[in-house]
Amino acid sequence: MGKGIFEKIVFLLNCLLEVIFQQPYFCIICGRELAYEEVYICDGCQDSFERVTDIVKIDGQDDIFLDECIALYEFKGNVRDIVHDLKYRGKKDLSNVIAYLINKNINLDADLITWVPQSKRTYRNRGYNQSEEIAKYLSYYTNIKCEELLIRVKETQSQVLLNGIDRWYNVWDAFSAERNLKGLKVLIVDDVVTTGATLNYCAKALKQKGAYVVNAICFAKSC
Repeated sequence: MGKGIFEKIVFLLNCLLEVIFQQPYFCIICGRELAYEEVYICDGCQDSFERVTDIVKIDGQDDIFLDECIALYEFKGNVRDIVHDLKYRGKKDLSNVIAYLINKNINLDADLITWVPQSKRTYRNRGYNQSEEIAKYLSYYTNIKCEELLIRVKETQSQVLLNGIDRWYNVWDAFSAERNLKGLKVLIVDDVVTTGATLNYCAKALKQKGAYVVNAICFAKSC
């Protein structure tokens, strides 16, 4: 028997054994073994997540270009920990978990999915854009095409330590869209929304290229 055929047989047998004797999966938060229908997070931990019940209100210092913004959870407790682990502790795989939860709970409708671009400094320090990672997984789950549509045309400060008004001035016209989007419905993905300033100016750039509707989806809403 040739070596190649033998290796294929071994591979198929291993796959069969994995199906028959499945390894247990554990909750990424509490470590409890997951029940058959649970994915990534056990029901007990998910019950601690506080759902956002209303559309996120964007009330800013300029015209509003974003048509609608939806956030899944309040930015507190385990939800905050998941975001911090993704952004600051290098746990990039959590972007898949976030995308799975968004897709499970919210019916998304768009022609294209895109994401909020980072500053060059942030990308260089982190090594990835968490919003881009979430967007690409959402594209996988929804079969909606995902494209890099936005670029950051000026470097900005981190929004984290800025107050509401300063957040708006900080990202004012900081983004540009790269191609013609005439008549398209675009969905912007971000991890957390606070004032909505960043998302609003991303929406402005997309509409300047002809986007008909621009909505946003975020994992969490920070007060």
